[in-house]
Amino acid sequence: MTVVIDCVAIGEELMKEIVAETEALKAKGITPGIATLLVGDDFGARMYRGQVEKFCQEAGFNYFNENPPADVSEEEVVEIVKRLNADKAVSGILPLRPFPEHISDSAVINSIDVNKDIDCFHPFNMGKLALGEPTFPPATPSAVVEILDRYAREYEKVDPKDFYEGAEIVVVGHSNIVGKPVAFLMLNRNATTTVCHVFTSMKGNLEKHTKGADILIVAAGKAGLIGPDQVKEGAIVVDVGINRVKVLDEKGEPVLDEKGKPKTKTVGDVAFDAVKDMVKAITPVPGGVGSVTNRMLMKNALRACKLQHGLE
Repeated sequence: MTVVIDCVAIGEELMKEIVAETEALKAKGITPGIATLLVGDDFGARMYRGQVEKFCQEAGFNYFNENPPADVSEEEVVEIVKRLNADKAVSGILPLRPFPEHISDSAVINSIDVNKDIDCFHPFNMGKLALGEPTFPPATPSAVVEILDRYAREYEKVDPKDFYEGAEIVVVGHSNIVGKPVAFLMLNRNATTTVCHVFTSMKGNLEKHTKGADILIVAAGKAGLIGPDQVKEGAIVVDVGINRVKVLDEKGEPVLDEKGKPKTKTVGDVAFDAVKDMVKAITPVPGGVGSVTNRMLMKNALRACKLQHGLE
């Protein structure tokens, strides 16, 4: 019987734990705080900013919003970051990209205090992640680990340490924000880790790797990339992808809404219905990894707050 991992329930449990830790800190006169930096008015970044604000309110964090106009200079943005670095009420700084073309990602990210870099953008923290040293692991990769840890305890009845050691893990996607860091996290847990990407697929070798995976983590950003021919019977599948696709009828034609526009739905990178019955466990989309991601950001901010107050 396939386990469809209840990531929403994991996210809710995490939030309870975060609220409890926050209340304990407040009893000592300390309140964690997150500052977002949104330059201009990018729609996707603005939507994510709203989610972070919501979760801060739910957890009892202070929230700070820096939103200079799109024509602000790079130097002015760096000065905003420096001010946030010096602000003791700010535990973590979250730059929301994309930035306007005239602002360099690296100029902004490299100006963030490494002890406030709660999504592991700074090369210093990414280097520590690669070396297996304590740091702030990126929210989405650490959400993958959290989901697998809890699955291991609840369903496999094993310590997560034993769950990963020697396991064949294949990561599909090698982005700097998900694929590479999640591979580092798996290597640091002594898994045998393979990373595939678009060039693996172009050479026709993707199936060769994914079919051998005990745990398959897919973060390529391509709807339906992984079907039953790419998955081993009894594998555990974590689908990180979030894609909007048109709803099609039985003839393959777009289904229209009341305004005559094509209906869309959210799907992952894995063909869920085609794969579900052949695997041991799988995360759904929607209601999957994304349900845990922002909570991991909050956990990083909590740890940053404790470090800054000498409590860890």
